[in-house]
Amino acid sequence: MPEEQLAGLTLDERLRKVRNEFLEYIDKNINEISATLPVFFAHILTMLSDSFPGLKDDAQDEFIDAITYRILSASHQGKNIQFVEKVCANALRAKKGQRAKQGTDIIAGMELLKSEDFGNAIKYLRNYSHLDATIGASVAYCYYMLSLREVASLREKASRTDDKERRPNEYELLAREEMLRLANSRPPINAVRELKIREEEEPLIRRAFWLMISNALEWFPNEKGFLFVGLEKAKKDKNREMKSELLKIATERFFDDMFFLKEMYHFRLETGDGDGATGVVRQMIQQFPDGLEPLYFGLMISLLSMKKTTYDGFRKLLLMKGIPEHIPAIMDVAYQVMNNDPRQALAILRELKGKFPRFDFYFVSLEYLLADTSLQDQKRNKRARKVLIDSIDRFCLNELGIER
Repeated sequence: MPEEQLAGLTLDERLRKVRNEFLEYIDKNINEISATLPVFFAHILTMLSDSFPGLKDDAQDEFIDAITYRILSASHQGKNIQFVEKVCANALRAKKGQRAKQGTDIIAGMELLKSEDFGNAIKYLRNYSHLDATIGASVAYCYYMLSLREVASLREKASRTDDKERRPNEYELLAREEMLRLANSRPPINAVRELKIREEEEPLIRRAFWLMISNALEWFPNEKGFLFVGLEKAKKDKNREMKSELLKIATERFFDDMFFLKEMYHFRLETGDGDGATGVVRQMIQQFPDGLEPLYFGLMISLLSMKKTTYDGFRKLLLMKGIPEHIPAIMDVAYQVMNNDPRQALAILRELKGKFPRFDFYFVSLEYLLADTSLQDQKRNKRARKVLIDSIDRFCLNELGIER
């Protein structure tokens, strides 16, 4: 790589540029590279040493991981365990960090999963299932697929078509055990660097995750952990369909769990389903009749829907329950903004400044937002209204000690 082509770029940009050129070269010359792996990795090491002297171990290992993944995914030999082992051995010799083997094993294991070599995939992945929920679910998936293979083989030999009375075999029990471990430990989602070297997550790995969550919810219907893990995954992936499905299951099976009810409440609001959010609030009030949270959420919905009678009713109930006086008062500011009366909102806010001086720092920022809600520019006006309502909501939740 000519030095002038790299001049003026940051280290990350330079590494990314060189890496992408190597990946393109691998795609075009995979057969030659596969036949001369030691030479190819030696060439990469020489390039890194010459072009990036003093490169940190983690950065070098990440570069090598990207190369390893592309070779395995591009080569027609990627399904061959001997070839996988050879690529991994050469990659390990080129790496320097403390987690060198971990990264190579995870990449190899995921590629073996994709090629349906489930037994060898487990060998590479099982030691790392506690690091990331995606890996844990992948290991469980491999066991589950091996169980299906065994069942199919036995059925064929016995010429049986009805397996309704079938007991789970050893592989399925291992899959269940792996999922229970995942539910209990709840490792983070997509936290392992080696899972991020792809431009986007492999569709098969994503499908494997959701299949195992679905199976686990059937195997262990009273275990909440699968729902927590699944919801976290759905949030990370911005997968509204799965989030909706999981919340539906959660609020039906665990109808008195405030965490799931709050998640459903916020989801209904995010998707513009006011009636659905109202239904969730009713369920909250039924399950927690003495709680402030359901009443506050009801106040917020009535504010957004501009139902004054309902708003006044929830406001009165909150005061009767002993809510701090400044909270419904500041919600009145939001109500007047929604009512297209910024002057009245400002008057209430100024009254609050005199009554609750300890919040002056916050009230000043609200005054600036209120000024923008009076502008003729409708786009800016609408944006200011949303920011103001969201800000007041966060303030009130914080004052009430409610986690969002």
